[in-house]
Amino acid sequence: MSKIESLRETFDVEGFVYFDLSEFLPGLPRIAEGVERIEDRFWSAIIKNRDGVADYYQDSRAAAAHEMAIADYTAGEFSYSFKRLEDTPTSNRNFVFWGVKTLLSSEPMFELLKQITGRQATAIRRFYFNRFDEGEFLYTHTDPGQSFGLVLNLTKGWEPNHGGLTMVQTDDRKAIRACLVPTEFQALIFDTSARLIPHFVSMVTARPKAKRIAVVVRYDAE
Repeated sequence: MSKIESLRETFDVEGFVYFDLSEFLPGLPRIAEGVERIEDRFWSAIIKNRDGVADYYQDSRAAAAHEMAIADYTAGEFSYSFKRLEDTPTSNRNFVFWGVKTLLSSEPMFELLKQITGRQATAIRRFYFNRFDEGEFLYTHTDPGQSFGLVLNLTKGWEPNHGGLTMVQTDDRKAIRACLVPTEFQALIFDTSARLIPHFVSMVTARPKAKRIAVVVRYDAE
């Protein structure tokens, strides 16, 4: 069985699969070089708490919203708090953002996705970078949709003791099926049509030197 065939089998059985994307797209390391140097002033705080979801760009209210999200998290309510770099004209002027987006919408990428998922990607529906700093998290959730999603990690030298781990849960959300340490160029592809895959990002518990940065993509497919 080839590597691609093994990935396809895992995706079909488990509803998700993870692997080193740079094995298939060798230009990725060059294109993503320098992602950790994107300045703080370009990132927004995206926070979900009992008051709803809000995007705080250089907004002093973010600290209070984050504390409310922490309280909801502690109470077992769906919530999140992290940084996001949206797909905007400003972001696309950054050579790393634009380069990664172009690569992930290229014909070689679409062909790889087809071989793994059995579906033909037609376009990117949603695209952004996220970053998890100390105290930030993403509570258990599923990502409903019509096709599949991709999370591509661009983190260098992450320390697992600092949290920020992607946990894929069983359908009843009582156990862990997979624990993914942020690893450079690790891609997680998950089904959003036939199955709902519960998962979360554990809270970052320290202020590490490495920046936990990933790319989140939703694809249209047929």
